[in-house]
Amino acid sequence: MPLLEAFSDETQIMKYQLTTLPRGTAKMPILNIGYTNIILKQGASLSITPQTLNYLGGSQTYETSGYNFTIGDVRTMSVFNGVGINTNSSTALNSTTTLGTNVSKTVIGTTLNMTGTTINTFFSNQTQLQTVLIVQGRDSGARVTIPITVTKVS
Repeated sequence: MPLLEAFSDETQIMKYQLTTLPRGTAKMPILNIGYTNIILKQGASLSITPQTLNYLGGSQTYETSGYNFTIGDVRTMSVFNGVGINTNSSTALNSTTTLGTNVSKTVIGTTLNMTGTTINTFFSNQTQLQTVLIVQGRDSGARVTIPITVTKVS
């Protein structure tokens, strides 16, 4: 098998990264965000604070380093930001603006704030827009993918 080239950005090579869990961990951590799918009306806001279950013996339900929140199409949101983690990398990632060619966006935080787009022209002749939200624990590596639907208000 040929050797792979070294990658400096681990997010470009591995979907499920290797994670070292505390000694004695009997179950893999899983994320619970309280939704199996999200339906937002145009201009409606929602805050999501994930919980990591089966983490650190069940004594802690949040991750100290926070969570990565990635949306498949940021154009469906007028607000998409992570709060609760104040490091240089999270501040830089959370404050970046999306260029016209970028569609997805990742933010870091313990809580995600999002608001459905208010731009009617983006809907064209459709009544709803669909995308996905991927939440990944920065310490545990646990991840969950949730479909999002933004419905147009007439």
